[in-house]
Formats: sequence, structure tokens, C-alpha cells
Amino acid sequence: MQQATPEEAVVAVLSKGDPRLLELEARRGVHFPADAEGRYAGFHPRNSEEAIAQLEAARSAGAEYLCLPATGFWWLEHYDGLAAWLGTNCATVADDPATCIVYDLLEPPAVAPLEAAADADRGLRDLLEALLPERALLFAIGTDGTGLGRPGWTIAPLGRGNVAGLRRRLRSAAPPAFVLVARGPSDPIPGDDLERALADLTRPVARRPGLCDLHEVRDGTGASGPARPAAGEVRRAVPTPNFDDAEADKLMRRLERLGTRGDDWRPSGLD
Repeated sequence: MQQATPEEAVVAVLSKGDPRLLELEARRGVHFPADAEGRYAGFHPRNSEEAIAQLEAARSAGAEYLCLPATGFWWLEHYDGLAAWLGTNCATVADDPATCIVYDLLEPPAVAPLEAAADADRGLRDLLEALLPERALLFAIGTDGTGLGRPGWTIAPLGRGNVAGLRRRLRSAAPPAFVLVARGPSDPIPGDDLERALADLTRPVARRPGLCDLHEVRDGTGASGPARPAAGEVRRAVPTPNFDDAEADKLMRRLERLGTRGDDWRPSGLD
């Protein structure tokens, strides 16, 4: 922290209300998120938009830096929109997985050369062209998929934080289906929940350091056929309705009006 920030700097700290985290040598620490009086707000943002709004409020109140202690790294996974906002608008001045990440709220990140961005796009596209079949569903995590699509492919961008939603989609996906996880230099490390979901439902296909991981959704992860009764569960047979002659004639006439042939079907109970 001392090497990353100048003396007398105002540092917003993800503190969970702990005043000890604000005791910074020669710097002034303030709670984040905070209320209008500068006290710890006492609750987490409901979504990324609210988290960004609280950070903008902290910046307007004088905060120059944001410090995320290691215990708060989950914010970058849960509030993936905030992580993207920080990556676009704020330079990272310290990044130690064992202690903290510090962002400069007043300095944008160094602009990457357009050639480097183009190389990354080409690298993703070349990898997908080599490994994906002509028709495929691709779930893209950490990228919006711009420039990756081609006829026959369906690109579905997904956030990093909603692992339960990812599991539901992978279980219902029709093969061939794949998951691409962006692993660029500014992308957060996938959390344990995401890693477990990928291990449960996919198999690794390719890993490109600094670029992405590609996984294939395993066949058979989706539900198929009627659900089996749980152990000890007794399924009751659904009673078949019986029709008298008048009711049967009325039903036959309705089927004929709907354009359905009724002479090949006869309700149970009339045999």
C-alpha cells in the first residue's frame, strides 16, 4: 500500500465496518461502501450497477484509491460488472493475491495497443475455428463474443458471478455445446464455484495462457426422459376417465371440428 499510493492519499477500503483496516500509515482510510456521513453502509450492493454507483459516490466524496483486501476478492467475481468497470476506468497500482488489490480511481489504465487487442481477437477466433464444429453453442464467460460468431454458431455471453444459472444452462444445453472462459491479463481468476461447475459438467478442450480456456459440455448432462421416483417414493397411477356414449360422441365431434380424426382413437372405458 505504501509503495502504491502517495502520502496523504484518501483510500476507500472494503472494510466490512472494521476500523482497523482504515489505519493506514500516512494515509487516510475511509469505509467502502459508506453512507452519506462516511460511516460503513452496513450492507452489500444488490448488483453491479449499485456497486458502481457507491464507488462513484466514494470518488465524489474524495476517495482517490480503492483497496480490496484479499478477503474481498469475491467482489470481482460476484459483481462482474464492477470488475469490468474498474478494468476500463481505473489503473491497478498494486495486485498481491495474498494481501490486496489497489485501484487508482483517478487514473485510467494504460491503453493497450490496438494491435495487441486485435491479436487477442484473432487468437480466440483461430482457436474456435480449429476446434468447434460447424454448428455449436458457445457460452462465453468474460467476453461478449463480439467478432467470434460465424454462421452455424450461437454465442451466449454469461457473467462470471451467476454460477447457479450457468449450471442450469449447461444441463439443458443441446450438444455440441462449449464454454469459453476469458483469461486475459486483466480478467479475474475464476472462483472456486465456477471451477467446480466446469469440472462437474464439462471436459477441458484447450488452455491458452493469457487468452482463454475452452471446455466442452459433456453429453448426458441434460435431463432426458421422465424423472425417476426417489427412493421410497410411491407414484400413484393417474386414473383414466370413463366416458358414457353421449360424452364420447360429443368429444368425437369436437375432435372432428379441430381437424383430428376421431375414428382411430377411442377413449378408455368404451371397449
